[in-house]
Amino acid sequence: MRNHLRDVRNSIAGTLEQPGRKRNTYLIHAAPGSGKTYFVEEVAASLGDVRYREINLANTDEFPFKEALTDEMAHEGARRLLFIDECDAKQDQQWPYELILPMLDAAARQGLPIAFVLAGSHGTTIEGMKEHIQGRPKGADLLSRIPAPNICTIAPLNIGDRLLVALAHLRAATRETGREVAAVEKMALLYLLLDTRLTSARQIREFCVRAAERLGPGEDRVKYDHMFGPGDPENKAFWTHWEAYRSALADCFLTLQD
Repeated sequence: MRNHLRDVRNSIAGTLEQPGRKRNTYLIHAAPGSGKTYFVEEVAASLGDVRYREINLANTDEFPFKEALTDEMAHEGARRLLFIDECDAKQDQQWPYELILPMLDAAARQGLPIAFVLAGSHGTTIEGMKEHIQGRPKGADLLSRIPAPNICTIAPLNIGDRLLVALAHLRAATRETGREVAAVEKMALLYLLLDTRLTSARQIREFCVRAAERLGPGEDRVKYDHMFGPGDPENKAFWTHWEAYRSALADCFLTLQD
């Protein structure tokens, strides 16, 4: 998945270097909280001197949306990445795609150095989201303007991804408080992997921020007890349920390295 996303990033970079008279539009499907916005933001940051604009269609109305699109088209010559998040929102409204389509056509016709990234989360697969888009006003016209290689999915986290994301966020969260975490107790990692509430990168991050806040002064290890607030019954319930594994995981630490 990471290699696939690197390919998408490199394709966007190539689009901005050599735009040509072609369709430089991308469509991304991902479950809510999977990190699609973060991904596009990181792509933009990695491209250097690129004007980045993000518009959340679900949180805007017709006239502000039109003004934002018009403003972007006015920056002639500048390399631009325009991200339209929740592009599958406003299902019963005709104006979103009516405003987007002329801009896509003008950029292709003039060979402008602008990449359009549209992202949504409707349905469980990219095909489900495409069907949803196709069934709304001008939806089929929009899909016809997105090259097939530029349509992709950010897959849900598997257990290895969850471990990697949790460790990264634990380290980042402690650094935000001016500290450096050196190790994580393996029993804490077991909880992070098995908690069914932590199904997205966003949820894992929020959980890790709170765990980092529970570290005492001078503490550089994240322990199992840091996973819980005072008096949380989940602490004892999980500890008791996984008793058979405690001897191997409790008081055993995974050392973090850069």
